[in-house]
Amino acid sequence: MKNDFIFRKANIKDLKEILRLNLKLFKEEYKNFDKSLNLNWTYKNAEYFKNRIIKNDGFVEVVESKEKIIGYLCGGTRALEGLDYRKKAKYAELENMLIEKIFRSKGLGAKLVKHFISWCEKNKIDCLSVIASAENKPTIEFYRKLGFENYDLILEMNINKKPVRRNKKC
Repeated sequence: MKNDFIFRKANIKDLKEILRLNLKLFKEEYKNFDKSLNLNWTYKNAEYFKNRIIKNDGFVEVVESKEKIIGYLCGGTRALEGLDYRKKAKYAELENMLIEKIFRSKGLGAKLVKHFISWCEKNKIDCLSVIASAENKPTIEFYRKLGFENYDLILEMNINKKPVRRNKKC
């Protein structure tokens, strides 16, 4: 039996499920790539998700299967305070996204990203960015296939020699 997936703009009633999925994203990233993540962040920052849902500078879309939310994408415009060395432009960031594991590799994430890109185009965004853990090769490849390219590279040094991330770097 073929799944019928529904993509729709998130509403405030979806907040609980979006928080659940975001915590799942954080736990996956923490386990596999980045021990510096704060697993309490999701629920302490529910207001951030609420604002992305209700305000015009945010974009939150969900994907459903059989009336259950199985994925989401959250993003929006981004201020570049402190980056006055860059030319003035309108920036957006794909901030977080997750598709439940059993629904991955079906093109759902790509479709969410394409919908976000369309939103960016309608909002006259000049530059769109996304951040991924350097060790998360599948995610990096996913974004590259969608047209994202390397721009900035952040290098870190572990000063205290106390492992924070999985790869024992900062």
